[in-house]
Amino acid sequence: MLMSITRFKEIEDRTIGKFTITENGELFLSGYTCEPAGPDTILSGKDKRIPQGEYTITWHNSPRFNRLLPLISNSQVPATRCILIHSGNTGKNTEGCILVGKTYDNNGVWSSRETLNALIEIFQKAKDIKLVITNQIG
Repeated sequence: MLMSITRFKEIEDRTIGKFTITENGELFLSGYTCEPAGPDTILSGKDKRIPQGEYTITWHNSPRFNRLLPLISNSQVPATRCILIHSGNTGKNTEGCILVGKTYDNNGVWSSRETLNALIEIFQKAKDIKLVITNQIG
């Protein structure tokens, strides 16, 4: 399974992107993402977005959200950084993570809980999940 995020807009404390989840060319879900503002960094504790590139998605039992959430990592951004995909609306909610929503505007993403629940349902049926992030911020 592949989740693709194309970042296309940076506004104050947030970066907006478009995501799709596909497998073998079949579209399962699409929506928008909200991440911290740039620049991209591999450094922990900066509340900045992670670098564009390829990541694996595994599971993390989040005490804060009291549920299993998708965890993003690769060789530059270790799982110990705890970059999660979770619900929220604006840059203030990201804390370095990726928020998902059905729609967006200049303030953030919306229908986030509904979108996260749909994403988790799809991911729970997948064996391997890859994430590819691309910057096309204009």
